[in-house]
Amino acid sequence: MSRLELTHESVWWPTLTPAQQAELGRDDGLNSQPDVLVVGGGIIGLAVAHALAQQKQVVQLIEQGNLGGGATAGSAGGIWPADQGPFHPPAFGPLALLSRDLWGRLSLKPDFDLDWRVNGFLTVNPERFQGAAGPFANTAQELGYTVHAIDAEQVARLEPRLAPAPAGGIHCPSDAHLHPLKGVVSLARAARRHKARLAVQTRLLEVRRAGGRVLSVLTSRGECRPSQLVLCTGHEAQLPAGVLRPVWGQLIATDPLPPLMKCAIGGPALTLQLKSGEVVTGGTQAEGVNLVPDAGLSAHLAEGVAQLLPGVPGLRFTRAWCGVRSTTRDGLPIIDRAPGCENEWLALGHHRNGVLLAPATGELLARWIVSGDQPEELQGMELARLVG
Repeated sequence: MSRLELTHESVWWPTLTPAQQAELGRDDGLNSQPDVLVVGGGIIGLAVAHALAQQKQVVQLIEQGNLGGGATAGSAGGIWPADQGPFHPPAFGPLALLSRDLWGRLSLKPDFDLDWRVNGFLTVNPERFQGAAGPFANTAQELGYTVHAIDAEQVARLEPRLAPAPAGGIHCPSDAHLHPLKGVVSLARAARRHKARLAVQTRLLEVRRAGGRVLSVLTSRGECRPSQLVLCTGHEAQLPAGVLRPVWGQLIATDPLPPLMKCAIGGPALTLQLKSGEVVTGGTQAEGVNLVPDAGLSAHLAEGVAQLLPGVPGLRFTRAWCGVRSTTRDGLPIIDRAPGCENEWLALGHHRNGVLLAPATGELLARWIVSGDQPEELQGMELARLVG
């Protein structure tokens, strides 16, 4: 196999144990009368199911494939609020920082085997900070993010294998990373421990509404009559035209290697080394739906890593994969009650920050559903901002 004869498979599935792989396909059957039905078994849906189950709600989740098989499996696993935050509206910050801290707390719990690391994010692409690291860092700090401008010498000390960075860089030391499918497995196990039922290979066929309420939901395994319905279905959700759009990205990975870098690196593309040793690069964005890796793009990404790590010759990439994410025009998710339907809820459009925002989305939406009061952190995430 030459360097760019790549297996079309993500790095995440092969780095699970057999028991973890089995967890993603485990089926608990369908409860026809739960308190809450969650539709969508990606990391957002599982975070919502877990949080609701912790609130002692009777939770049923359905997923049309296996758990974590959609956008989550195509992600990079980044927990990067400080890197991402300055490029989002102000409402992003409180949600993202809360969610990073929730992941940190979850990583200490017995059910949560996440490959969790607070290894930081280092940006050395000067286009990302307009060639002026100091002013960029000052603005980010004013927004509440832990961000430092560092010079070329400091970049070299932090990551000695990187190519020289004459413009310096932006260091986000509190940003973190996890294995996205281990996050899915962990949330599934914890939700089941709180008696949630997770049904795989189960499709949503129809939602029956009347009088401003969801009355029942028809699935491929029969009818369900939940008291509350939560849709976590990505870009396929039935919303007004233009509210959500699909964006696909591509990643490539090596086999496991000795330690080469500590931080996730923002260079020509995103590049990071996993806890298990694989070097991953990519994170491209293009409009539309595509799940077949592009050979030319893989070659371009590999060349970018060669330029980023000139002291590491012969990096051999062996895997390539794509993911499709749903996004909104302002980059913020939709976490809201569905308009005109008092018992239907939306958790959609998290784009490239689904893994980051999952636990906060789950905890805050569960609090809203149970208490009836919208949490302050979800103000600005309403669907209405995107309609009309």
